Amino acid sequence: MKLEEVLTRYNFPADVARILQRSGVTDLYPPQVDAIEKGVLDGQSLLLSVPTAAGKTLIAELCMLKAILHHQGRCLYIAPLKALASEKYEDFKEKYSPLGIKVGVATGDFDSPNKFLNRYQILVATAEKVDSLLRSRAQWLLHSLEVVVVDEIHFINDGSRGPTLEVLIARIKQLNPKAQIVALSATITNARELSGWLNTALVLSAWQPVPLKECVFYNDRILFDEGLSRLIREEPEDDLSKLTLDTLRGKGQVLIFVNSRRSAQAASRQICQTVSLALKPEERKELAAIAKGLEGNPADSTKICRKLAEVAACGVAFHHAGLKAPQRKLIEESFKKNLIKVICSTPTLAAGVNLPARRVIMRDYKRYESGIGSAYIPTSEYKQCAGRAGRPQYDDYGEAVLMAKSLTDSQALFERYIHAEPEPISSKLGDEAALRSHILSSLASGYVHDVRSMFDFISHTFLAYQKKTGNLLEVLGGIFDFLHQENFIEKSGFRYQ
Repeated sequence: MKLEEVLTRYNFPADVARILQRSGVTDLYPPQVDAIEKGVLDGQSLLLSVPTAAGKTLIAELCMLKAILHHQGRCLYIAPLKALASEKYEDFKEKYSPLGIKVGVATGDFDSPNKFLNRYQILVATAEKVDSLLRSRAQWLLHSLEVVVVDEIHFINDGSRGPTLEVLIARIKQLNPKAQIVALSATITNARELSGWLNTALVLSAWQPVPLKECVFYNDRILFDEGLSRLIREEPEDDLSKLTLDTLRGKGQVLIFVNSRRSAQAASRQICQTVSLALKPEERKELAAIAKGLEGNPADSTKICRKLAEVAACGVAFHHAGLKAPQRKLIEESFKKNLIKVICSTPTLAAGVNLPARRVIMRDYKRYESGIGSAYIPTSEYKQCAGRAGRPQYDDYGEAVLMAKSLTDSQALFERYIHAEPEPISSKLGDEAALRSHILSSLASGYVHDVRSMFDFISHTFLAYQKKTGNLLEVLGGIFDFLHQENFIEKSGFRYQ
């Protein structure tokens, strides 16, 4: 199906077609066609669970544009991480400002001023920031909302961020049930259950614009399913440099995922000399200028800035939350221009930031967990990282490579990650510390005044939908008693404040 045909059917202005075509969009992918046929542009709420790069964001953008241009509505785009929120803000602002659409951002440290937030037709924000706005009774935010986009909705499964996102969605469902919810994710095993809670239509697809090959590297060979393998004949001593150079000589780029910030920096130093061998003279000149930009003013430059500049001059970068936002942006832009050839990153980069590469290398699939020690990362996290492999318009296929440390390990990795389904998403709101915090905030904000009204609110959550807590009313009563005993709240009859 042609994009222009859809835009004409729904009476979009001609400028919208020009803007999207400039972004390279002319034909719709099968999951996008499915979403439109299920009524997403007629106001139908939708959960879109399709692989990375299969066009989820475009559907969300079309819903927001229709709400703004046809109904003067307001739209909220919720992103799980600051880096992703900043990327979406820049993208939407650049594309849609010419249409007169005002785009704002609220992430906690890169904000449009709070007093002006109600002027924006698209507000991009983290869940924590929206939660904070609702606690301060920002009624304008909820009551005028026409479209709510929840990007990477599988973060509900995250122990630290999940409860806030879940409570936020439940609050929106309760206070503005007419708002259209468009939820996006690449990895949901129990998508039907999540769609049932959200009360949405569902698009569930395994279609990918670039086929993905998942494999394991061990003893100089890339091992595929069914006993097939390919020998890697490269000069470097270490395996990481061998795999990297093999990709670069095939005109590809590489994302390397490791388990910590320190590991990302160490891995970038380990491979920088190897990557340098594959650079052209003109690329070296441009990379020298990029390195200077990453280092910044010598007076303000830190040790990390200098290390980053050093590897960037060789065509490598490390990427993690410890970098400044302008540094991350420069790295991402340089990678998209194929100047930075390799990025070594923590898995946070896999959460939505649009940086596809020919090959994704999962060097680390274990990390330290408090109280457990070294533990395997979840299958869903591996699938998110693997989904970054394959650049549409550039590659015939993408390749996700797990690096095994032994023959036994190589066999286990196929079972644990390649042949496995991602873990089902489950509510993390049942943790008493999380529940306590959100009950207290609901009381402090004046949304609830007693156990019964709190129970009514909790009935809108995924926790209640999954029936994870047996006697929920009893649990809530116990938390109210605890908060009262510890002098967080006061009681008058059956009401609390």
